[in-house]
Amino acid sequence: MNVLITGGSGYLGQFLLSGSHFRGLHDVLSQVHYTYGSRQLASAPAGVVAHKVDLSTGEGLTQAFEQTPFHAVVNCAAISQPALCETAPDTARAVNVPTHLVDCLLRQEAERGGLRALLIHISTDQVFDGSRAHWKEDEAGNQVNVYGKSKYEAEQHILVRTWGHPYPVAILRSSIIYGPPAPDPVPRPLFLQFASAVSNPDKPTSFFQDEHRSPVHVRDLQRLTELLIAAHGQQLEALAPGALATVAARRHRVYNAGGPERLSRVDMARQVADCLGCGHGSIESVPSASVARGVVSPPDISMDISRLQSDLGFKPAAFREAIRDILLPPAAK
Repeated sequence: MNVLITGGSGYLGQFLLSGSHFRGLHDVLSQVHYTYGSRQLASAPAGVVAHKVDLSTGEGLTQAFEQTPFHAVVNCAAISQPALCETAPDTARAVNVPTHLVDCLLRQEAERGGLRALLIHISTDQVFDGSRAHWKEDEAGNQVNVYGKSKYEAEQHILVRTWGHPYPVAILRSSIIYGPPAPDPVPRPLFLQFASAVSNPDKPTSFFQDEHRSPVHVRDLQRLTELLIAAHGQQLEALAPGALATVAARRHRVYNAGGPERLSRVDMARQVADCLGCGHGSIESVPSASVARGVVSPPDISMDISRLQSDLGFKPAAFREAIRDILLPPAAK
């Protein structure tokens, strides 16, 4: 079973590449491949195959599919900085809407005896307009920035082009993804590592009080992706059979894949401070309007994840519980 992770050099992609399921099931997964744009990973696990790909044009992607039949594809690739998308909307759309990837998947089906790879597409909570709390999957619309619009267009592009087959698709809408540092440093700052600055009482740090999200642990997204791939490959002996059978029988194609809580960045910073035992004195609670970011940001895109829980039996970790495992040394847990 060959797996391709597009955008594998990014934060989530690196955890998927180094995941215990991918490393430990060599008899199940013949080979793991990943794509990168400009930065090949220095710490990729042994045996992983890298492909330099320009996702805006498809250059390099067609060649990867010609060389290898893929049984599962995880699309993590995106321009995910909203401000950057505002300054280059055409480029953002060309990368974020996976036209070339879907072309390759459908061509593979036609040319390789009907081989239909599972497509797991990582989307975003910014497909919601942010006007209220606890959004359900079917309530997306009226996106307030180019990033959200391009990611929603990507969802629709995938669903429309694969609907009639029917093609195995799972769209996972993530929120703020937090976790330990990636094996290879990533160019953008990570929220949890930024929030750890609260341990310095001499350096106040500002956090938004009026934007709410459903932060999700990178390990939970990794675990969910591994379950979906294992169930698609019918490798029911690989992990817990009951969990895989539930995932294999899923009824939907789009899932809110955030964490279980509605939290502001101030809430998260305070929980980090509690974990580190350093108090809240260095946390400055500020409105989001106090910072000029060059992009409209939806105020409340917290998500209802009941479909994820009922359909897949999946229960992501609470923020306070997860950060203890990330920030504290083993003896302190």
